[in-house]
Amino acid sequence: MTRIAATPFIGYFIATGHSTAAISVFVYSCVTDFVDGQIARRCNMKSVLGSILDPAADKFLMTVSTVALSMQNIMPWYIGAVIIGRDVMLSFMAFYFRYTALPPPKTMKRFLDMSITTHTVHPNVLGKVNTALQMFYIGGLVFLPGIEYLVGGSDQLSNFFDVFGIVVGLTTTASGLSYIFSRNAIKSIR
Repeated sequence: MTRIAATPFIGYFIATGHSTAAISVFVYSCVTDFVDGQIARRCNMKSVLGSILDPAADKFLMTVSTVALSMQNIMPWYIGAVIIGRDVMLSFMAFYFRYTALPPPKTMKRFLDMSITTHTVHPNVLGKVNTALQMFYIGGLVFLPGIEYLVGGSDQLSNFFDVFGIVVGLTTTASGLSYIFSRNAIKSIR
């Protein structure tokens, strides 16, 4: 998947202040993701590997972009910490639930065998809204240097992203808590 290969370049270009290159590779990554998804749906080419790699590629892109934007002080560090902290927490939860529900023998090979299903994750509306807000926020911050170049830097634009960041931080926190406390978010298959 080109998105996985392109992501380190996006992070590098953001972190080193090469905004035009970052925007170009980011757009390329988004377009190829969209085209890839359309081809898979229209040609009925869905696979277990694709169902794992596609969201993993999204998370990789969002995480690398978040770190790079925070390093450049384009995104406040505390918003980046909330976004990454939630993802780390959810990853640990997934590993924990997978390991505890895996039937014996518990080997690494069986742990990584996705044909052995142990749980299903049911994202709620808050999680979906949060994902969309994160994508718009992070994507907007990637494009921010270009937007500022076209319309000029303004206090209104800066204030918009400050408020948007707080909203994203709050929805990210609420979404993370919903996975911890909701009985319907993660269901065991037995």
